[in-house]
Amino acid sequence: MTHVKALLVDDAWAVIGTTNVRNRPFEHNDEINVAFRETGVTGRLRRDFESGLAASDEITLEEWGKRPVLETLLEPVCWILERQQ
Repeated sequence: MTHVKALLVDDAWAVIGTTNVRNRPFEHNDEINVAFRETGVTGRLRRDFESGLAASDEITLEEWGKRPVLETLLEPVCWILERQQ
C-alpha cells in the first residue's frame, strides 16, 4: 500500500501522488504526482474515496486515548524510526 494524496477538482481534474505540499518533498525526496483531466478517472477516484469513507469508522479523541498500552509505548519508537528514512 502506498500513502497517496489525491485532489479532485470539479469532477474534471484529478491529481494523485505521494508528494506532501511542503518544500522538503519537492526539494529532497523522491516523490511523484500525476494529473488527469479525464472524467472517467475522476469519477472512479471519487467512487473509490466515497466507498472507503463509507467503510471507515470515526475515531474520537476519547477512543484514541483508550489504545492498548503496548501501542502507546511503541509510538515514540516508531516515530523516531520513521524519521530516519
